[in-house]
Amino acid sequence: MKKICGILCGILLFLLPVKLGGLAVMPESGGFFPEFFIDWLFITWHPHSLAYFSCALLLLTLIAYGAELSGKMRIFVLLWGIVPSLAVIPGILRGDNILALGEISLLSSCGALIAAAGIILKNRPHCAGIFAGSVVAGGIITAFYGWYQHLVVLDEIRRFAAEQEAMGIPVSEAMQLKLTDPRIFSTLASSNILASFMLMLLVISFYLSGKWSERFTPPRQAKYIFRIFFAGLFLSVLFLTRSRSALFCPVAAGLIALFSHPGIKLRWKISGIAAGIIIVIAGLFYAVHHGRGVASMGERVDYWHSCAVLCKEYPLTGAGWGGFFRTHMQIKLSDVDESARDPHNIVASFASQCGIPAGLLMLTVLLYPLIILWKHRFSPDLRGTVFWCGTIFTLHSLIDCDWQIPAMISIMGVLYCCVMPEENKATEESSRRSRMVNYAAAAMLISAGFVSSYYYLAGDHALSRLQDKLNPPTPEIRAKLAIYTVEDLAKQAEKFRPDQAVIPMILGDWYLRLEALDQAEIYFLKALETDPVRPAAYARLARIAMLRGEREKAEGFLARAHKLFPKNPDYLPENFFADFQK
Repeated sequence: MKKICGILCGILLFLLPVKLGGLAVMPESGGFFPEFFIDWLFITWHPHSLAYFSCALLLLTLIAYGAELSGKMRIFVLLWGIVPSLAVIPGILRGDNILALGEISLLSSCGALIAAAGIILKNRPHCAGIFAGSVVAGGIITAFYGWYQHLVVLDEIRRFAAEQEAMGIPVSEAMQLKLTDPRIFSTLASSNILASFMLMLLVISFYLSGKWSERFTPPRQAKYIFRIFFAGLFLSVLFLTRSRSALFCPVAAGLIALFSHPGIKLRWKISGIAAGIIIVIAGLFYAVHHGRGVASMGERVDYWHSCAVLCKEYPLTGAGWGGFFRTHMQIKLSDVDESARDPHNIVASFASQCGIPAGLLMLTVLLYPLIILWKHRFSPDLRGTVFWCGTIFTLHSLIDCDWQIPAMISIMGVLYCCVMPEENKATEESSRRSRMVNYAAAAMLISAGFVSSYYYLAGDHALSRLQDKLNPPTPEIRAKLAIYTVEDLAKQAEKFRPDQAVIPMILGDWYLRLEALDQAEIYFLKALETDPVRPAAYARLARIAMLRGEREKAEGFLARAHKLFPKNPDYLPENFFADFQK
């Protein structure tokens, strides 16, 4: 049983970037649930399904090893396993229950995997190299698929879209933007997350190359071969992501290393600052003239402005989980016609939505392992390697949504467990009370992970079935679609998402396409009862009013939509009413 736990943990670490690297903050978009088992081999899995694997692994680990954890390892597991889920609780009081439930599912499932890995590593320290190797193996598959995506998949998607347009089937504006975007994201949620993962892999593989080369003859040449292979593979994929944050993080980490090294003279440190500034300026110049520009960097600053407003207004409880999304679209300064779900900064995310104390807790979670490993930052062993991986991860977590990607949280947490120091054996014997606390924490993780993930996934599955039914592949099937079938599927989805406006919005859009204006109006009004700050619902009601010839009523609804999302050009009167004059 003990060996099986280690093997299963290694397999799960391999699968994390390959299968479970999706974004976990979109409750209104149903996931993909194929009917046949063979299809699951070729798709990425729902990120909230991690709970089934990690909680089962933790349960097996407790049976095999017990809950013996002590010292800094125990503190770390509690910080990364329990504290983030507890920090979400204030956000439930004011926010979207489904969003908060999804966040608890995400954090508790990651915590369960980290706890299981910590228990295994305490009893079998040699598994640290195996776990790190599993991460690199998964990274190799992810990198190769990134190249496959660049060479084959993107061209296939463009060809398919061209065929759709030739057949008279319109391609959405969002899809057209994707078609012109050359960035790759492989099996992960975005190109920025892939870039962050590649940076971490470069650091880990550099260390493991030296270890693996000892098994070959001559070892020195084998080490160079390994390092050239890994550097070529991971760096090439890193450049294909065109990530600007991937430029900033290693430069910042390099400056930290330069200034904290006791043997480097001051003039070299000053030279390092100058070199870092030149690199960043050169990167910005390239981004402006040959890349994606710097507009989205201004968006990040705009996110922080909205977070500051929320922290000032709700310092203790926050605006509720999901409150950032609703508030940002009203007070944002930029002209981009979208509102982010997350401020792309884990500390700001918790501080603005769950209160400043929750933000400080998350800052503690991020900094604790780095503080513990600080004295080992220049060690030639795995401790120094993991410290710099953690530094890059922490920096990137403050400028992107790494903490909404289960794979990234779990991988970094397990790597920390691989090097987290234990107490001396003379003080390792836990008291009965200490063991009971460990078991209680594990039970909390397992129950929270299983229950919240089941409820969330069941709702997502019901929502996916409803969306599939309302968007059949052919007009013939659409014509035969019975209203009672749709209503029945909607009721099933509402069992798991009772307070979600997305279901009446979907039904309202369907009835609007059928030109059943009365039914559509009923569902849009129902959506507003659940979520009164939903501008899209007011815009739909304005459209219904115009179709009925009620211009004055339409202007009232449109004014409300514009007030809730003033930067969206679709809600400007000159743009909205122009569609009806064509």
